[in-house]
Parts: sequence; C-alpha cells; structure tokens
Amino acid sequence: MEEQLIIERVNGIIGDLPALPAVVAEVLRITEDPSTSTSDVSDIVQSDPAMTAKVLRVSNSSYYGMKQYVGTLKLALVILGVREVRNIVLGISVFETVSEGDGEMKTAQEIWNQSLKIAAMCKKVSNTMGLGLQGEEFIAGLLADIGIMGLLRSDDKTYPALYESLGRDKLALRKAEKLHFGFTHAAVSMAMAQRWNLPQTLSDALGMQYPHCSRALSDAKDPKLAAVVRIAKGIDMTLDGDRRISRALEDGEAWDVLSQARKPIGEENRKPLLLEFLDEINAVAAIPL
Repeated sequence: MEEQLIIERVNGIIGDLPALPAVVAEVLRITEDPSTSTSDVSDIVQSDPAMTAKVLRVSNSSYYGMKQYVGTLKLALVILGVREVRNIVLGISVFETVSEGDGEMKTAQEIWNQSLKIAAMCKKVSNTMGLGLQGEEFIAGLLADIGIMGLLRSDDKTYPALYESLGRDKLALRKAEKLHFGFTHAAVSMAMAQRWNLPQTLSDALGMQYPHCSRALSDAKDPKLAAVVRIAKGIDMTLDGDRRISRALEDGEAWDVLSQARKPIGEENRKPLLLEFLDEINAVAAIPL
C-alpha cells in the first residue's frame, strides 16, 4: 500500500487530534529563530509550572543521563542548550496530550514507562557513537509508541482488547494491527507527528521504527536518527537473556547506516554494550506521567 494511502486511512481512524498546549507552540515558534536567548525560552516554559517541573524531572533522571543535577530551568538551558530543552518539552507535551481523555491511566503510565526506556536506549547508543543529535534521539524514542496511544484513544471498541492481550509483544501486536487495520502503530505515530507539524526528521524516524517498512532508512530526512530508533525498538522486554536484543543485533540496515557515525560500534562490541545499557536502564526508577 502506498504510504500516502496509509496516512489517509490512519487519519480517517484517529480523527481530530487535540492541539498541543500553547506553551509548546510558542517554544517551537521562537526556537526557529537562532537569535532566541535562553531567557526567552525559560520565560515561556516557566509560565507553565507543571511543565517546568516535568522537564527538570526528566532531564535529571538517569533515563536522560545528565552528568550533573540541574535545579532550575535556566541552568538546564545553559547546560543542555535551547534545542535540547525544546525537544524535552515537545516530547513530554505530545505524550501528555495524546494520553488525555477517557483512556485507562494505568495503561498510559505503562506505555510512558516503556517509552522512557526506549528513549534512554536511543540516547545511550547515540552518545556512544557521537551522533550529536541534541535530544532528537530521546524525543524520537519517547514518541515511538504514540501511535498506540492514538489507537487506544480512537478505536475504543477493538484496540484496547487487542493491546491488552498483545501489547507487551510488539511483533505480535504489529501483526494483529496489520490484519485488523492494514497498517501498524508505527504508521499512526508518523501520521500524528505530521498532523502536529513536527519536524520531518522525527516523523520519518517514527514511521521507520521497524524493519521491513515501505521505505529504506536512507530515504529518511535523518537516516542516523531513524536507525538509532530502529535499534532501540529492536529490543524486546518480554524475552529474557540475550534474546532480548537479538532483533536489534540482526538489523543489518540500521547498523549499516550507523557505520558512518563518528564513533561506530564494532560488531563484536554491540552485544555486550546493548546488554549493559539495558541493565542500566532497567535499574532506573519509573517517573510518574
């Protein structure tokens, strides 16, 4: 099926999406201007105290991997930079926006917890390889499963039961989605990113998060970002031992793209590094949504 046709079918199912919060729209607008100062961004984000607290909670968590604690948004902007803080704000806001409504909060919290682990894996792989993605990898991992949230929100008759029975096994879930809808939650994640006018680098990475999609990673706006997400999504928490990372290790297309990184991970080092990263991430306490 042509990608545009899939997007049209997705849009028909998910219907109208709520607008992103005004503070996010304003942050996105002003950060397009290279002359924007950290004070400008700080003033806007701090107009929403709840968002400010969540940005600091995420950036100080072990998921994000900061080397020092930051107690204020202004300090976070100085240490991380405007673009990276913008990406944290965007990731949190999109996830919160799509999880609002009549859905089960327990399910939303479960998906948020899993998404933080995917985001953390993306960041660890990116940092190790010196990709310099400035937080794009974290937000892409965090939002990879927003398509699941979109389907839970839009198809309250069939999808919740589907997710309840298969959601922890993403391969089985994708097969069931394909059979029922004709597309998977990856296509929904991409369509939602496009509907909110999020950067193409992000929407491409979300749409290509699994192997055997209709496009090659080389067609992505940022192939390295898409490849990092693919590696993180190739890790299966439902399995045990080395089997957890087998799909990630077998994704030759993603590793080929990442072989062009400044500090590529050699084939012999991939398995021990991914297992090390996974153990570190699983030891981190959950963050409330």
